[in-house]
Amino acid sequence: MKMKLLIQHNQHRDEISCVLGYINTIVPGLKSRKVEVKVLSTRESNFQEWLKSLVWSDAVQMNSNQLLFALLAKFLGKKIILKYHYPIYESTHFEYKKLSFLEQIRAEIVDSIPGANYPLKWKIYPIVRWSRLLKRLATALVADYHTASSQLLSKSCVLPWPVFTLYNPIAIPNCLSPKQLKDLSYPYTFIFAGRLHFDKGVDLLIKAARLLLNRRQDFRVLVIGDGRDFERLKTLASELELSSHVSFSGKLTHPEVLAKITEAIALVYPSRWEEPVGYTVLEAAKVQTCTIVSNKGALPEVASLTSFFFESEDVEALANHLNYCLDHPEELLARGRQGSKYVAEKFSPDKRVDQLLSICQQAFMA
Repeated sequence: MKMKLLIQHNQHRDEISCVLGYINTIVPGLKSRKVEVKVLSTRESNFQEWLKSLVWSDAVQMNSNQLLFALLAKFLGKKIILKYHYPIYESTHFEYKKLSFLEQIRAEIVDSIPGANYPLKWKIYPIVRWSRLLKRLATALVADYHTASSQLLSKSCVLPWPVFTLYNPIAIPNCLSPKQLKDLSYPYTFIFAGRLHFDKGVDLLIKAARLLLNRRQDFRVLVIGDGRDFERLKTLASELELSSHVSFSGKLTHPEVLAKITEAIALVYPSRWEEPVGYTVLEAAKVQTCTIVSNKGALPEVASLTSFFFESEDVEALANHLNYCLDHPEELLARGRQGSKYVAEKFSPDKRVDQLLSICQQAFMA
């Protein structure tokens, strides 16, 4: 398909994010189909660069709710394919319910009302929250075609028009050597990589490690990342007498994170919130590492059937999974290899490029 496609995002180029992961994976596939592609960070560029890039393009794929940019693209007559990487409504953050558009708006209003004893800044916050929501909805109204990174995000948008699922692709080589026991660090290590915040459920992993320590000593837990709960989680590990079993590396580069995941017996993703994408689970599959995930958000969508699942907040079930993994390391390797094959097929870059180009074609025909 001969076209000039401008891919917009609103992040710094050196950030580690699912948005940039999606863009960096799909661009080579687009170029191999003879599509001319430009990537534009609206955070790192000025209005003049926006205008120049838009004039050059035939269509725009937007990966953020940048209303001014969308309005400029629409004014210049460009087709806009909007992709949602995060939930539109904050009220769906911890629990998704199937609602109509008006019911969802009502739920958002109720959820935004602060308590009577809240500090002044939290009483003012609903104004900020509603201005952000209006911006998201206005950007959605301007767009010609709507996609989302998971079925959960597609369903939770509940907009008056269809939102199609366009999964984030991940490139997995066909000639990967099977991972062996000698490739794992010992004592066997469970790993979490991501933002350290209450909604990610890292404290659940630490509490499960405490239960596991009551049964055995031959394991480690490595927590990679930073965030507002970094010190709180370190304190929790210390209080539970886990300092020799749970370590915190802080923020690492992307290659360093993948190397640590490769050495781990399993990646644990114990999210509390309705995880919109769960890209780290795909990256674990890329290096043949089995995953243990909570049944929240899109995690059941992106995790292979060979992964281990547990209900969020069920620390005992998580501890049982950890214990099983330590007892059956060869099985974990087999599960990791099978998971890698599953993800390579379902989240193939070629399939996602075909889907995106089909969407672009439909947008032009609309």
